Amino acid sequence: MKRYASLVAVLSILCACGAKEAKDKAASEKSAAASVVSQVVGIGKIEPESDIIQLYGPVNGIVLKILKNENDTVSAGTPIIELDNRLEDAKVRQLTSELNTQMNQIKVDEASLGEYEAKCSNAVSELQRLQRLLAKGAETQQVVDDANTNLKTLQSNLKRLQASVAVSKSRLTQSQAALNVAMIEREQKTIKAPVAGKILELTTLTGSSIDTKQSVAQISPLGRTIAVCEIDELYADKVAVGQKAWIRNVGSTDTLSTGTVYVAFSFLKKKSLFTDQSGEKEDRRVRTVKIMLDQPDKLLLNARVECVIDISGNLKN
Repeated sequence: MKRYASLVAVLSILCACGAKEAKDKAASEKSAAASVVSQVVGIGKIEPESDIIQLYGPVNGIVLKILKNENDTVSAGTPIIELDNRLEDAKVRQLTSELNTQMNQIKVDEASLGEYEAKCSNAVSELQRLQRLLAKGAETQQVVDDANTNLKTLQSNLKRLQASVAVSKSRLTQSQAALNVAMIEREQKTIKAPVAGKILELTTLTGSSIDTKQSVAQISPLGRTIAVCEIDELYADKVAVGQKAWIRNVGSTDTLSTGTVYVAFSFLKKKSLFTDQSGEKEDRRVRTVKIMLDQPDKLLLNARVECVIDISGNLKN
């Protein structure tokens, strides 16, 4: 009887364990089903599609004038900042004067050259006439020799003038090249917009000294606005081009804009773009995604946002 009671107790315990195991399995399956998500969220920021341009000066200098203000719209080539250019202007004026003087000198040399060409032509005709007279005995050899000497002198002077004109023209070319260099140097004293867009920020003041390593302005190129976000590696393979997305402020549920994923990088990288601290250690890796926005007007550039991407289509597939 005691053995029978023990057997019954063992069977009861086994039944209880089996029931608990089945219950745990059902709960696990229910939890797994509940864990299937249809959306992923990544932290991102708002940017122009062509990215914000940092404007640098091509040369060092002192800011003489600021010609545009923040939020001004500019076209490509619009002057924004003018550096002190008095030395460059003086150099351009000097070389322009030298160029004009050289051009006038060429005119003088060419006029002299034309004069001697005419003299040489007359001297040749005179020598030929005297040689005919000499052949007839109507002129002396001395006169013919003098005419020949005069022709050679004129021809020598003609060659000298031809060389002088060539040198003057060469100097003119050099002066023109030097003037072109001076004008380029002068041009570099004016910092211009490289593209059409809007000036977001000016980071210098009149009278400030700038160098080529210092950004003097930020320009947002004209074009579409996007959101760039990072998706955690756990869901990175679920994101695909063409998926719908919603943009909202961090911690909010209000949609600021809708959009569509149009770029999804084909590699993972360290989570770095949107960390709060520059030295923050982060082992997770992320996939960068770009979202084209439908209603970007309410969004500020560089704003930190949440990007909600609908991945339900991928899950069904």
